Amino acid sequence: MNNKKVIVCDLDGTLALSKSPLAPDMAEVLCHILSRHFLAVVSGGSYRQFHDQFISELHCPPELLQNLFLFPLMGSTCYVFDPKNVSWKQVYEEKLSQKEREDIIEAFNEAISLAGFDLSDSYGDIIEDRGSQITFSGRGQQAPLEVKKVWDPDQSKRRKLISILEKKIPKFNLKIGGMSSIDVTRAGVDKAYAIGKIKEIIHVADEDIIFVGDALYKGGNDEAVKNTDVDFIQEDGPDETMEFLSRYI
Repeated sequence: MNNKKVIVCDLDGTLALSKSPLAPDMAEVLCHILSRHFLAVVSGGSYRQFHDQFISELHCPPELLQNLFLFPLMGSTCYVFDPKNVSWKQVYEEKLSQKEREDIIEAFNEAISLAGFDLSDSYGDIIEDRGSQITFSGRGQQAPLEVKKVWDPDQSKRRKLISILEKKIPKFNLKIGGMSSIDVTRAGVDKAYAIGKIKEIIHVADEDIIFVGDALYKGGNDEAVKNTDVDFIQEDGPDETMEFLSRYI
């Protein structure tokens, strides 16, 4: 496996705990990875979440950051490091139209009502418009980790919502993410789409890539990677991921 040129990782549940800062020991491992490989991070989180949770904790030399590629919002957008301006610049964005976003939000509100869920005591927004993705968070965007863990551990609540949503917005891609989320993107925009973009931007082939994620199960937001020809591995949390990544340094 050491012949891989690109390591692609999910963020929440893989490199870091849900919406939690990247741990210092993981950051150190990733800097070593970037000295030898390209690293792409693909997640349902927004660029702002990437910045606060990931970039701000990754203290690598600027020359190494040129080997890092960020794909927020399920790969519907991409950011690369600009060494000249010492900043991150957007490469592309597959933004949903205003009408599409309104239709998805309306469908979510109807599905929550039909499912009989009372989400009035949430921590922040339940439904977040991220431009190229709409994300539902069962306990709210700012819910503490311990609250998220117990809300839908068997995913039954989210699967119930998805069964309703599939009838209301059949033309969109719906995937379970993290501990309490559902991510909705335009049909065809998923982590398989992101793999295609990685190949195009970095100029590599399928055999050059390995994907690491915690949600490769049926309905998970990493599952689409199985529809590509890249190698993949399921990990259960940052500790397992760090153990795996250590083989590459």
